[in-house]
Amino acid sequence: MENKDVGVIIVTYNDWRNTLECLRCVHAQSDLPRRIIVCDNGSDNDVAEKILASWSELAAASGAEAPVEVYGSDYSAAPLVLLRIEEAESLAGAMNSGMRFLLYDTSCLAFWLLRNDVRPESFALAALLRHLEDQDITMPVGSVGSTPLLADTDIRECAGGGCWRKWSGDQILLDKGLERHGLTDRAEIAAKLDYVSDASCLITRGLAEKVGLFDERFSGFFEDVEYGLRARRSGFALNWAPGAIVRRMSRSSEGLTPFLSIVDDPELSPEEDAEFIRARFYLLRRERPFILPFVLLSLPFSWRTFRSRRGRFGMVLRAALDGACGRIGCRKGAC
Repeated sequence: MENKDVGVIIVTYNDWRNTLECLRCVHAQSDLPRRIIVCDNGSDNDVAEKILASWSELAAASGAEAPVEVYGSDYSAAPLVLLRIEEAESLAGAMNSGMRFLLYDTSCLAFWLLRNDVRPESFALAALLRHLEDQDITMPVGSVGSTPLLADTDIRECAGGGCWRKWSGDQILLDKGLERHGLTDRAEIAAKLDYVSDASCLITRGLAEKVGLFDERFSGFFEDVEYGLRARRSGFALNWAPGAIVRRMSRSSEGLTPFLSIVDDPELSPEEDAEFIRARFYLLRRERPFILPFVLLSLPFSWRTFRSRRGRFGMVLRAALDGACGRIGCRKGAC
């Protein structure tokens, strides 16, 4: 598979500056991808207009066709598309809109998902594609994770993604905080991966067609974990591309949705934090329902859960019970 077989999906919300910088990096890849779709998740009209105007200048400078603006469920075969989602969705919903759009293009064999605060280096896509084939992995590789570094440092946010603790429902990022050039065995990381981080990952058409898209009930938290677990159950392997370097300029999803912040050990508003806890326990309910009573009973004694949540004891317990009972997916103040 080559760059010309890949469609890029960038999700943004009211953030034209980060989006343009991300687009600059995508246009600077060793070869231009087949399609680039910017999913504008309900931004103000003036923001969308700035994205379209600036992107048109960038496309002209690189010799590409000008981007076109498409609304809702309409379709265009243009290589560069600003897909306007008029009613803001969850992060998973916005990513799904981009994937549905590209699934109509049967020559698009893989989807590169990017948060708009990500800055991929010029060889990132080529590295992701290279690790779709792996002689050490017997199952077909369905998704490949990148190596996100924190802003302008050489510190890893993770190695591809993480693992899911089936006895507690926690998500644990692999190699978090290690130096970029640290010697980590790639095959060992790949064997541990339960999910790849959707900040930057490659998903094959084969995986999307067999297991479907992201579960939109997860409102921006744990959607990549659930998808990875579903992929593995369906016989797909997950892999890590150490050379697919991307830089995360922010740990927040302020530029992705109007109501979420995405962090693995959050310092969030009470509303966002509650949604994080709900998602954790909802996933546990689906995957390991028999363990739920034990995790709920141990929750008040969990140092890890409450170390950054002073004064939120009641909120955490209520949110955990919501998730355990299947109440999840708040949207703009309404559950």
